[in-house]
Amino acid sequence: MSSEETILNDIVNELEEIPKFDEDDVEECVELLEEHYKDVSLDDYRIYLDEIFVQNFELVEKKEETLNGQDLLLYGRNRSGKTSFLEALQFNLVGLPENPYRSDYELTNLITDGKSTATTNTYWDRNGDRYEINRILKRERNKLTRYKQPRVTANPGEQTLRADSRDTQAKVSDLIGITPIESRLKERDYDLYRIMGLFFLMSKDWRFFLDWDKSSKMLDILFRVNLTNVINASQKRMEEKYPVSEEAQQASFKLENKKNERDDLKARLEELEQERDKISNELANKQNQLETLEQSITEDREIDYDELQSHKNSLSSKEASLEREVTKISNDLARVNKLINRYEDEDLRDDFEVVGDEVQNLMSVPELCPICSNEVSQDDKEKLLTEHKCPLCYEDMPDDRVRVEKEYQVEESITAIQERQQEKLDDLRSQREELETELETKESKLENTKEQLEEIKDQLEESDVLELDSQREQLQEEVHGLEDRLAQVQGDIRSVKNELQLVTNEVEGLEQVYEEYAENNSKREVLKTFNKVVRNKRDDEQRKLKNNLARVMENLTEYFSEGLYDEVAEIRFPNKGSYRFEVHKADGTTLDSESTQESAAEVVLHALLFHTAVLKELSRTDRNLPFRLFVIDSAFSNEQDVYNKSDLADFLSELPNILEEYQVIMSMAEIDVDTAQFERNYRKIDF
Repeated sequence: MSSEETILNDIVNELEEIPKFDEDDVEECVELLEEHYKDVSLDDYRIYLDEIFVQNFELVEKKEETLNGQDLLLYGRNRSGKTSFLEALQFNLVGLPENPYRSDYELTNLITDGKSTATTNTYWDRNGDRYEINRILKRERNKLTRYKQPRVTANPGEQTLRADSRDTQAKVSDLIGITPIESRLKERDYDLYRIMGLFFLMSKDWRFFLDWDKSSKMLDILFRVNLTNVINASQKRMEEKYPVSEEAQQASFKLENKKNERDDLKARLEELEQERDKISNELANKQNQLETLEQSITEDREIDYDELQSHKNSLSSKEASLEREVTKISNDLARVNKLINRYEDEDLRDDFEVVGDEVQNLMSVPELCPICSNEVSQDDKEKLLTEHKCPLCYEDMPDDRVRVEKEYQVEESITAIQERQQEKLDDLRSQREELETELETKESKLENTKEQLEEIKDQLEESDVLELDSQREQLQEEVHGLEDRLAQVQGDIRSVKNELQLVTNEVEGLEQVYEEYAENNSKREVLKTFNKVVRNKRDDEQRKLKNNLARVMENLTEYFSEGLYDEVAEIRFPNKGSYRFEVHKADGTTLDSESTQESAAEVVLHALLFHTAVLKELSRTDRNLPFRLFVIDSAFSNEQDVYNKSDLADFLSELPNILEEYQVIMSMAEIDVDTAQFERNYRKIDF
């Protein structure tokens, strides 16, 4: 039995022992294992770079080099085009990412200033067959055009092709043998630049591959840690087949609240219905009592109670009317007496005689009444003078108000005025006699009416019907009150029933959502448990790989004797599922590959150590891709001190021997490092 079969059997046996897993759960997990626990088949051939031509790419105006599979050292001063030459090679293989200007890539100004087209041609040897990859980058209206697409030609020179004929990136991927990795990674979003980052260590970002969130998955695929693919497939199924929305997650809480609300409404409805029944019974009782009482009133009544009551009401109205009439006559009589008293006042008569002469002369009488502002007629003016009252509004007239308008010449004599006043006095006395007679008559009628009313009241009080009628009125009020309460309760019942129906509908809807959520969540829990079991097995497989990588890395640190990597005691991979590592030194110092405090020199050393170890382990386990090119850009340019420079020189100069199956291309600026040791293993090209 192979190790893969053993792993599968161990996982299935463990799943079958989980109590919450039923037969369907185990079957689904086994299906995931069988479908996705499969090895990536890598092509069994080697491809190496034979020749490269670059024109108008960044700082390279035109450069052509023949490699014939040799390891290459690009040497020269800064900004001589070494990095541009390597970026042109990278562009030739993978083109441009979706957003080349993003800080992750910094692929800007790729075409040489003043030029409109950059051209890259690479020639490859694949088991003796020659292939050309041509990729052109053209700028039109400040945009990079579709010519960034490649053209792959087998046995170039033997066929004539149109200059604008293009292929897809897939043809390049097929040629260099990375299609199986792309196919496996495409189950999740992947980045071709990141995949190739394992083979390109560029100075702009030494952690480009290490910081990729899918670098661990890619390494698992390369080293046959295939359970990672099972975990990925399980997570994908979890999200696609058993999704749980935020609404569904909250459904359980909402459902519980709505059920409580529904129960409260049911209890409230029951209380209201009980109250309704109680009121209905009490109302029926009162109505029976009222019916019995009314029957008793009808049977026991010896006098016509209703007629007496009606007569009483009539007399009460008559009494009130007579009282109003008496009051009015009394007021009129008082007014007449007051006027008579004024006319009979002797002092007033003397006043008239004294002022007689003056009256016959000039008198000031206003044209308009100063009290009510109405126009004053001739007769009114005389009354104003005689009575000192406004003849229109009957208000008292102050003397100083009379003498404010214009002069008035009295046309009559004082004697005539006195005669007319005597006539007025006689008339008033006559009115008084009439009013006194009328008042006496009305008072007599009022007294008679009161006597009749008292007799009627006595008759009503002597009758039992009055008490029964009082009881009837009280019962009628109670019946009306109960009817109002019953109507209110019935309205409340209708309202609660409507609300209960709405809440019940919500509960049913939430129950359906929750049922789906519960089912999906149950499946998700099954898959989470399955993932945990698989992850434990995956971690065991990764641990074996990490142990091998740690052993290779520890051996590689023997090339470092003076700088950061001198006296390395141990390499550790502390985190499950991740290839973050720590370098433990003999003096107790720990160098973390993901530390944010690490120096630029430390970043370069970590990247070189890890990438080299991965490629070497791929060679050892016969898991190499056909593409076996390792590109290193300007390793000495990042703040390396003299000790690290010396260690780097020792390590990099021997890299072709360390990675015997890989073609190494490296750039190096003119620094105080003896290149003689490099020239033993590299073909040096001056820039």
